[in-house]
Amino acid sequence: MPEPLSRRHLLARGTAAGFFVVAGECLWLTPQEAEARVFEPQILSPQQCKALSMLGDALVPGAAAAGLSAYIDLQLQAGDESLLIGKYLGVDTSAQTGFYRAAADNVMSLADESISMHTFATSMATDAVSGWAGPPASYVLFVLRADALDVTYGTPEGFEKLGIPYMAQIKPDKPW
Repeated sequence: MPEPLSRRHLLARGTAAGFFVVAGECLWLTPQEAEARVFEPQILSPQQCKALSMLGDALVPGAAAAGLSAYIDLQLQAGDESLLIGKYLGVDTSAQTGFYRAAADNVMSLADESISMHTFATSMATDAVSGWAGPPASYVLFVLRADALDVTYGTPEGFEKLGIPYMAQIKPDKPW
């Protein structure tokens, strides 16, 4: 296990971070760093992570590189402390893992390689995906888009990319 982090070190990181497994080693990384270093998901399968990243990137360009799948996997490990948008929509945190697995499995089995992810997302928006099982496709799209926006732009660095000053009313004592 890595050395304990001081509050000063944590604040210096500036973005949502957590412990990710990379090459069998547990490292303190941001989701973006974990994605770049090919993290080993602890909840979702690598294929499920890839499916969510591809769809998330079609919804919010840059979400995959920002570490969307790493963020989701990390937040699924957090239980009641999860910051995934579903929690704020009333989805019990114990049901979130099943929700994201079902979403990823639908994308893996139903997204035809001959069409773009944008086209697939459009059919999801109207619940027109034949064979979709589980939560409505339009709801999955809404939730995944919100999570993709959070990880891509919900940090001081994300605000900077947009050219917007980060002016939190109360700056959180810990990221996300």
